[in-house]
Amino acid sequence: MANQRINDSFLAVKERALLMALVQRLPSWTTPDHLTAVGLLGAVTVISGFVGCNWSNWFLLLVVFGLFLNWFGDSLDGTLARFRVMERPYYGFFIDHSADLIAQTLIVVGLSVSPYFTVASGLLVLSLYLLMSSYTYLRVVTEGIHRLSYGGMGATEFRILVALWALFAAACGPGLIAAQAYGFAILDLVIGTLSAATFIAFVFVVRNDLARMQREERDLVQSPEPPLAAEGTPFEIDERNLVEPAAR
Repeated sequence: MANQRINDSFLAVKERALLMALVQRLPSWTTPDHLTAVGLLGAVTVISGFVGCNWSNWFLLLVVFGLFLNWFGDSLDGTLARFRVMERPYYGFFIDHSADLIAQTLIVVGLSVSPYFTVASGLLVLSLYLLMSSYTYLRVVTEGIHRLSYGGMGATEFRILVALWALFAAACGPGLIAAQAYGFAILDLVIGTLSAATFIAFVFVVRNDLARMQREERDLVQSPEPPLAAEGTPFEIDERNLVEPAAR
């Protein structure tokens, strides 16, 4: 789908080297679909572990293991396809990112129902993740650019943050999440403030992208030899046909 993949996260360089070392050691019968399934299994393991943490912090071991499985499957499925030159541009893109949406939703929901987070903060984090995912897919369609990280943060860094926060919250005890100020959980105030700042930054990014695209399209229209519509094919609307050409 995308003509260019950009991953400039903090761990991108070292992670890429590790993935290349791992992909060369995978059994020959392993397929990208197998790894995608492993990633989804990891997400299910994470949410199961987080639910179990309501009874015992020992379930955090299951959470960390699930995050590792999710990273292993999600990071290696595309890597394996590119390494063995068996890419399926449309099917691969669709299944990979559908699985990502499901997996990250399960992980954030699991964190939200654990004793280490609140549902309100979890919904804010999930909404921002889905917002940035939508923006990413829009850029793939409009510019052929697939950006895998923003501000140095990618999926791998997110998983690490989830694990570190859960371990930190478990070490601090329930007082960390129960602490309040002005009638609200302090955690919700902090996450809410960060989410608002991220959303405002997102709006400015979209505004700048729109201005740039408008300039590029204006320059294209004003070029000496603008593309001409094919003769004899006037734009018509067939009231019986609900499928029409998409804008280009």
